[in-house]
Amino acid sequence: MTHHEPTSRLSRDVPDGLALDADQLGRAALSLARTMIGATAGVALVIGIALLVWPGKSLVVVGALAGVFFVMTGVMRTAVGAFARGLPTGFRVLNIILGLVLLLGGIVSLKNLTVATAVLTIVVVVMIGIGWIIDGIATLAETGRTRGSAWGYLRGALSVLAGVVVLVVPTWSAVALVIVVGATLVALGLAGLVQAFALGKDLPAGAAARDA
Repeated sequence: MTHHEPTSRLSRDVPDGLALDADQLGRAALSLARTMIGATAGVALVIGIALLVWPGKSLVVVGALAGVFFVMTGVMRTAVGAFARGLPTGFRVLNIILGLVLLLGGIVSLKNLTVATAVLTIVVVVMIGIGWIIDGIATLAETGRTRGSAWGYLRGALSVLAGVVVLVVPTWSAVALVIVVGATLVALGLAGLVQAFALGKDLPAGAAARDA
């Protein structure tokens, strides 16, 4: 039994799969995972509040701020996937793919702010709806089984649900879309901050002491 322990320990240095299971991550990897979740949640919260308090609620405003949100989220996810060490391989690959998709969607939204209202409505609704659905599915796949995971599943489910709602409602007024997007981003941000704070907190002392 003891003869195989070094191999077993080595095989856990870089976990496979998609989920963030805190008990399989090193201290540095766990800290990086918390930072990524917390940073994206903070961006969502700030932009959500900005949308809700913005004095002139227009499609240009929601398109611009949603575009900024997806660009920043895409950059962070891509960077984590490309440069992070010690995080699950599947998690990193998924974040690179998702990050590039979100980054592209954000750029498309920002580059189309001056088009006609009808076209802008389609661009904004499709970008937000599809972006949230993809991000929500990825969040559900990434969420492990440690403390705070319930908030990750809530965040993923809320993102998917909000994305579907945005896509299936036949017509959106600018004010209604701003309120829905702003409120959803605030909810996603709060859930993400709680998840980031709680991730790995249930591990016994020293359980995540190894470095990735």
